Amino acid sequence: MPPLLKTSATPLMLVFAAAALTWPTSSLAAGSQHSVHADDRRSSRNAAPLKDCTRLNGRWGYYGNPWCTPAEQRAFDVWEARRIERNRHAR
Repeated sequence: MPPLLKTSATPLMLVFAAAALTWPTSSLAAGSQHSVHADDRRSSRNAAPLKDCTRLNGRWGYYGNPWCTPAEQRAFDVWEARRIERNRHAR
């Protein structure tokens, strides 16, 4: 064993020492990722959703898609409304 581990240091002290050494590097990595995520959010606003949640049936019947979760349906509806609005103003 290395001489450092032969001392009377408790395991709890070793855990705190390891946390103190890794904390600065993890916070730096998180800071560099922040700007990347902001760019992803901007580009993902216009990106199509992963799933086509076109609502089924019509007029007075069922207005949903049984294969989509409510969150997926909401994301698709928002994307579709923005797409229609962009097309309306593009003319």
